[in-house]
Amino acid sequence: MRQLSSQRGFTLIELLVVIAIIGLLASIVLVSLNSARAKARDARRKADLRQLQMALELYYDKYGAYMYDTFNGWETCDTTQNDIRKLVTEGFLAKIPCDPLKQGNYHYYFDPEGCSGSSCTNYCIYTTLEATGTNYGVQGGGYPGCPGV
Repeated sequence: MRQLSSQRGFTLIELLVVIAIIGLLASIVLVSLNSARAKARDARRKADLRQLQMALELYYDKYGAYMYDTFNGWETCDTTQNDIRKLVTEGFLAKIPCDPLKQGNYHYYFDPEGCSGSSCTNYCIYTTLEATGTNYGVQGGGYPGCPGV
């Protein structure tokens, strides 16, 4: 009579293969997740620019011109010297939107044009999108050459 082997379980090779497969699948999921996060941050950037555009149009309706910005450059939500803060103090915005990353080259650029004194006839607001590296912008007053429009 033959004895059947009573050993049960997995061999070391089988366990290593399963661990390698799980590691490969996990790395694929993480890469996809990072791409999705970048696209989500880009969607937020676009929504922020449209929100700023709407506030500037409300400002235009009230004053008949767009505001001038002595800061004239990359806007950060914690900058106090920029004139775009008038949108908050006058109630057109609850707060100046911040870029989701708040680091590197990811900021909102406000560029007023056709200015005389403290009023302007055109503007462009744009940012760099993370997922594609391209510019995305919104404009007001028929601004010529707004990046990403």
